[in-house]
Amino acid sequence: MCFIISIVMLVLSYNFYISENTLASVGSFLVSMFFIYLMIKNIIDVKNLKKKESEKKNDS
Repeated sequence: MCFIISIVMLVLSYNFYISENTLASVGSFLVSMFFIYLMIKNIIDVKNLKKKESEKKNDS
């Protein structure tokens, strides 16, 4: 879901940039970057969780 929202906001940011609406363009870009940050953070958290679970299985 974060990926879809970030892509939509990037396209919206580009459209605002083309129409010379700088404030809306920067705002949309920042929202897009925030959702990309959340997506990357979630991927790293899931990767670490799976690594801990596999270590736990190997110890048993």
